Amino acid sequence: MKVAIVLLCLFLFSCTDDRAPSGISSTIYYGEGDCMPPINTATRAYKLYTGKVYVIEKSVADTMITIQDNITNKIYSTLATKGNFSLLVPPGAYYVMPDTMFYISAENLVTIHPDDLINRDFKFFKCTSF
Repeated sequence: MKVAIVLLCLFLFSCTDDRAPSGISSTIYYGEGDCMPPINTATRAYKLYTGKVYVIEKSVADTMITIQDNITNKIYSTLATKGNFSLLVPPGAYYVMPDTMFYISAENLVTIHPDDLINRDFKFFKCTSF
């Protein structure tokens, strides 16, 4: 009987998932400033972002107005330190954005496939005047 229990425990606890985790590892650059015409994007200054980062499933983000509008299990968050963050998420399409602005664009959209770890940098610029 003891042998059967030991064999059962070995079987149950020796199973591993050989799939690689899916997620994103990134550097975020963030800037704020004037957006009055003429807009000269070459003169914009960016710094490494430190703060909360959201990774929001595309289907959820497409129906939101602000980050506070819809808190569901399809919104993931983590902290970026000196621009860097990593987050494991299920495969899917996601928008990546800093806590300081809600921004939906092809520029911050990523598609994560099974067993895929995306490594991509992002730049965000928040306009303080229009």
